Amino acid sequence: MILSDRDIDHIIKSGQAFLVNPYNEEMLQPNSYDMSLGCELKTLNDKSIDLSQDSYKLKPHEFLLGSTLEKVHIPHDLCGHVDGKSSIGRLGVFVHVSSGFIDSGFNGNITLEIYNCSEKEFELYHGMPICQLIFETLSSPVMKPYGMRDNHYQNSNGVVLSRYEGL
Repeated sequence: MILSDRDIDHIIKSGQAFLVNPYNEEMLQPNSYDMSLGCELKTLNDKSIDLSQDSYKLKPHEFLLGSTLEKVHIPHDLCGHVDGKSSIGRLGVFVHVSSGFIDSGFNGNITLEIYNCSEKEFELYHGMPICQLIFETLSSPVMKPYGMRDNHYQNSNGVVLSRYEGL
């Protein structure tokens, strides 16, 4: 079951879990929470682009990694799903190519896979609302939450490049 705005707000304000930090009630949507773009972008070659001083024009067919400004904590009885904001998607910009699922137990910033499939440039800037996080309840708390094993991305801070070892 997807959590409503009422449920998300209650969990955060009651101190059951921080879910999203910092929390801004204005970013709360009917059944999701809007997330903002952090201040760094990275190429797949680990070149950094700093958004703290200036915006960046994402070129047509360009792919970059970014991260949410907010950190998240997913309790053991929830999971999350990151999806693009429809206004951005309708301009041909994706914020996750294949990894929108957030496991129970995950802590940290969410790395975004930002791809411009349009023929026009798209301006990215620090703090812009770029995606939404949807929380779902599980049938029961997980036995082995993310982070109990050798998980690659636990406690992510900012943009994290792929740690895939299969290449």
